[in-house]
Order: sequence, then C-alpha cells, then structure tokens
Amino acid sequence: MTNIRNNEQSRVDIESAELLDADINVQMHPKSYYMPISVPSSIHNQFPNFVYGSHSSPPRSLLGQEKELSSLYVFSINQPFSIDGKTNHPLLISEDINGKAKRAYRLSSDRFLSRDIRKKPVITTGDHRVLATVKIYSNLAEIIQPLGKLPIEFSNEDWNDIRSDSVTLVGSNVTVTQQSITEKKKSLNNAQVNVRAPSSSNTETKFIKATMIDETRNLVKLIDKDISKEPIFFTTQPDHIVYDNELPQIKYYVNFTYDTTDAVYLSYLRSNLNWKTRYQLNLFENSKPATLIAMADIRNDGQSRIDIESAELLGGDINLEKYQKTHYMAVGYAKSESTYADMAPGAAGPPPPPSVGKGEELSGLYVFSINQPFSIDGKTNYLLPMFRPRVTVERYASISKHFYSAGNVNGKADRAYRLSPDRFLSRGNCIIRESDRLVGETSLPDVAAKNKHEFSIGQDADIVYKENSTLVSSYTTNTTSSPYGPKQSRTQSIYDVVLTLKNYKNRPVKVEYQQQVYGQSVKLIKTSNSNYTQEGSTIKATFTLASDEEKSISYKFELVN
Repeated sequence: MTNIRNNEQSRVDIESAELLDADINVQMHPKSYYMPISVPSSIHNQFPNFVYGSHSSPPRSLLGQEKELSSLYVFSINQPFSIDGKTNHPLLISEDINGKAKRAYRLSSDRFLSRDIRKKPVITTGDHRVLATVKIYSNLAEIIQPLGKLPIEFSNEDWNDIRSDSVTLVGSNVTVTQQSITEKKKSLNNAQVNVRAPSSSNTETKFIKATMIDETRNLVKLIDKDISKEPIFFTTQPDHIVYDNELPQIKYYVNFTYDTTDAVYLSYLRSNLNWKTRYQLNLFENSKPATLIAMADIRNDGQSRIDIESAELLGGDINLEKYQKTHYMAVGYAKSESTYADMAPGAAGPPPPPSVGKGEELSGLYVFSINQPFSIDGKTNYLLPMFRPRVTVERYASISKHFYSAGNVNGKADRAYRLSPDRFLSRGNCIIRESDRLVGETSLPDVAAKNKHEFSIGQDADIVYKENSTLVSSYTTNTTSSPYGPKQSRTQSIYDVVLTLKNYKNRPVKVEYQQQVYGQSVKLIKTSNSNYTQEGSTIKATFTLASDEEKSISYKFELVN
C-alpha cells in the first residue's frame, strides 16, 4: 500500500497522478496549519464514495508499475480519484513485494521500493469495551477485534495512542482494496456565542450575543448599540469568547473497502498498553536452593478501560517503534474482573484469576499466553504471576578493573552473583533478598535457558585489595612497513603486578579477579603461580580466601603500544 495525505481543509479531485520518489531536492515553504474546523452534516457525507459495510468495492485505484526517470522513480495512478480534507488515502500497489523475514531480515524486491515517512498522531480518552485479542509487547500492543460497522470512529484522545500507519484489516482471506483515514470536527461557524463587546472598558466588561462567522480567525458578527445599529464584523481574542455548550472535539474515521470470504478483524498498534517482567530473587543458606519469582506487569496508560478476551505477552529483542509521549506514573493495581465484587450474595465464587503460561519460543521470540479474559482500567498496572523457573545462583566477590599505568591502587570487591535459569527469562527489574532481607536490585537482560548472567549489586566492605604495578623494563624501536614508508615508534614494556587480598569475614569467600589491559598487544608472562590466565587482553584469576586470611599473588605481563 502507498499512503497519500491531503492535509488541507478542502477536498481535492484528481484526474490523473504520478508519485515520484527517491532523493529529490525540492523544498516547500513552511506554513502554519489551522486545526480542522468543519464537518459535513452526516457520516455519509464524509465518505461519499463508500458503501458502508459492503464487500463490493468501487473500481480500485491501483498504482502502476514504476518507471525509472533520471534516477527517480515514477508511479502512475491508473484512474481518477478524490481525497477529502484532512484525509489519508492509501492505494493498493499493483503487484506484491517478494521478500523474506525471520529474526534476521533480508528483504529483496523485483522493483524499486519507496521509503516510508511517518507522521505523529494527536491526543487520547474513550472506552474500549469490545472484547479484543491482544498481543502485548514491551513498548506497545497489537489490538485485534472483530470489524464493526464502517466507518470506524475514534475519539481524538484514543487516536493519540494509536499508530495510524498500523490500522489495517486482518483475516485468513482478506484483501484491502481501499482505505481512508479522515480527521473531522464539527464546525462552530454560524453558532451563537457570547463575546466581549467592543464598547467594553477596563473598568466595565460587557458580553453580548454574536454569531461566529469564521472560527479559524475568531471572526464574529454582532450588533453593539453603542457603536452601530447595523451588524458589525470584527475579530476577537479567543479568551474573549464564551460558549454556551462544550466545544466539539476532533474525531477520526477509518473506512475500508475489501474483498473476503471469511471473518474480518480490525488490527492496530496501541502505544499506551505494554508489559514488563518483575522478578524477586530469594537467596538462602547454601543448603536451601534459590527461588526466582516472576510477575508480568501489564500497564494500561490510557484513560479508558480495556476488556481483553485473550492475550499473549511477547518477550525478546523486538524491533517495534512507538511515538514518544509523556506518561503518568502508576496509580493503582487492578482486580481480575471489576464485576466480581458486584456479584450477588450466595452466588458462586469468582473463577480463578488469570495466569501466564510457560513461554514458547517463536522465531527467536518468546510467547507467554494468558489463559482467560481480564480487564484493565485506565491508568492501571495489572500484575499476574508467571512461571517459577529453577535457577542456580553462585555468590562470589568480584574485582574488575582497568590497567592504565604503573602505580598503586586499592579498593573493595563487589558483591557479585552468577545466575543460570532452566528456561528463558525476559528482561526486567529484579529485587534481590538474602535470608529474607532486601540486599539490592539489578536489571536482568533477556537470558536464555541454561545460559549464565553475571551481575553485581554493590561493594563488599570485608573484601579489600591492594595492587602495586611496577615498570620492569621498557624500550622503543622505530619500524617501517616498507623501505620508503613512514617510520612508526613501537614501545615494548614489561610490568610486574603484586595483588594483595584480605578477607575480614569469619567465613571463606571466593574472589574472581580480572584486569583489562589496553594496548596493541598484551601477553601474560608465565610464572610459577598458575592462578592467572589470559583471555584476549584480559588477565583473570580465581582465589579462595579463608576466614581472616591475607594473600599476595604476583604476575608479569608484556604490553606493546
């Protein structure tokens, strides 16, 4: 589909058209756009070319096959068409695009593809009481609901949270032949209003009845006897107008013509419904295994309640964009169904609350299904229990540092953990408790089953270290890659490092040390101490310190810059 936008107020009738795309250096003078101010008297007038709810469609406006012209591409439209003001008019492209897609995407096409430029939508409230199938991602959700009467109406508030380029029809056998998105607002022209009279003074303000002539300019018509017995016209300030009724709101109408033999559903992306995982990691003495509690935190950040018939939570690295907006903070927690509290005395108890099923892998993503309907009020966080993965957690003290030059360095080890789950963990915040006491928190990334994730949550004051680095030797040579090439200096240095560790605890601890060395090349010089190993430019070692033990270990390395 290609999308043509008429951003003016008036309808335009087009006899023939060509769409040109590529790198075209043509500038348009910027101008200020008024908000939409008028609406025809009936819904039918907004879409004069459509037969609502009908599968039969008018002749399709198809884009012809493109032609290359001076490094530009020209798409011809094969018949006349019209676009109402403030309307998006998608057109069907004459041939499908051949492509392939998995988690890594390689798109190939037998013709030039024009780039897609999206516009931001507007602002939101309303009530979605239609039971919907929802696929919820970390930053937005796909709403899929039965297609109702056409055209479909969205309030200005609802539309703000919908990605307009995502609104479409889905089904096992549906072909969209035409689609339009129209922005409308009832006009105030010819409406009776109250305005501050021109004869008013700073000490006395009078309001008199007037007729709105042009709301875009606040042009009104009135009779002020202190000025003239005849009607006068003048423009007034917006705050000098008092309305008898609530101002009309902008609404958006989406219409389709389509061909199908099966059920049809409306699909769109909603940016104010999302989810994340919350974890609580409980650690105990060595004899008792660790437990990891996972909760799905679903957030409805819109003003309206949404009723969900079935839902899937999708986790993993998903490349879906949403339009940024300012969000309010969470204000409450939802019940499983608000109607349960209103059940008559003596009635059967509520069904069990929804729960999140075990994640299933799908093309590099993980899908968590929710087993029954539920509702989320506006501005609400709704938490559901997830799986209970089995995890192994190894505690150790971590010393991780970078080498810059010879000298003395001292510090404290970090309290570190190495976690390995038996199933996929979607990313989320994790609260950590040791023996029922809160000891810290961390942000877990997506972790594959049986993979290991290392993290630290603060320093351990009982494990301290001192490191003394000494330059043993250094010499510089000038080298060149060819007899006529420029000379380059090469400095080769050998450092001796003495690491002293002290454990002030009354129990043994495991310490893992690693030092990242930056240079053209790094080489660990073998010593009698076999604790040290080299991985790339990092020197590593693992030690076990008994209670109140102090230990000194040294190593040498060669650095070339």
